[in-house]
Amino acid sequence: MTLRDVGWAVVVQLIWGIGLTLMKPSMAAFPPILFIALVYGIIALTMSPIAPKSRTPFLWMMLIAALGGSLQSGLLAIGLSLLPASTANLLLQSTVPFAVLLSWAMRLDRPSLRNGAGCLLALAGVAVVIGAPDQVGSWAGVAAVTGCALSWAAAQVLIRLHCKDSGAVFYTAMARHAWPQALLASLLLEQDHLGWLARASLPDWAGLVAIALIGFAAGYMLWYKLLVRNRIDQLLPFTLLMPAIGVATGALALGEALPPALLAGGGVILTGLGVIVWPSRRARAGTPPIRS
Repeated sequence: MTLRDVGWAVVVQLIWGIGLTLMKPSMAAFPPILFIALVYGIIALTMSPIAPKSRTPFLWMMLIAALGGSLQSGLLAIGLSLLPASTANLLLQSTVPFAVLLSWAMRLDRPSLRNGAGCLLALAGVAVVIGAPDQVGSWAGVAAVTGCALSWAAAQVLIRLHCKDSGAVFYTAMARHAWPQALLASLLLEQDHLGWLARASLPDWAGLVAIALIGFAAGYMLWYKLLVRNRIDQLLPFTLLMPAIGVATGALALGEALPPALLAGGGVILTGLGVIVWPSRRARAGTPPIRS
């Protein structure tokens, strides 16, 4: 990796870690699912005029947008509304072991003892986090964030199998499909939409736009661009920075407490993720990436 790409990889983790945490106060002015519908609507409105047409088949894009967009982000928003941002950030890291297990189930990857041990260790860390009653504001919130992680992991499998687009084109197309899905869910499950929109202040709307264009669009598009230029085993270790940044942001910006159980569980999760994502000697000796 070039020094520039290393810098951008760190920037992406800063965007994700800080953005996920600051999403919690930004959502206060909107119902959680409506917030997500607005986020994807802003991305679609902003990016569609400059993004080429998607080549991914329509039905697969609809399913990917549901699992990786409207459902995943909707569950995350609900979880954030019920849990401290630090707890949600750590629980979300279960995406990695879920993705590994699903890739084995779909026979996309061969099972390995190392990755299996890493999955068990990461999930044990999740159990430590959710087993601390003073840390979990709601079991519904735990279920929502865990469901979010599983949904996003399933989307990753479908993306590997069926996506035909580059990062920016794919993410714009996903946003175009995800916002009406989330809006329909909001209309069915939430109330007083016009009242919420009317009561939102200018800073509330500014926060929403910032989360949409920086926390969501910019972070994912930068990450997809890095994936084109670098091996995935070079990039994945950088994701270990995200939960640490998110937890630190929750403590500093939101004043969230960091009891020993949360820190211990987070440490176990990061250790498990490290076992999974840190490149092996064989991977480091592999072929170089295709450069654009």
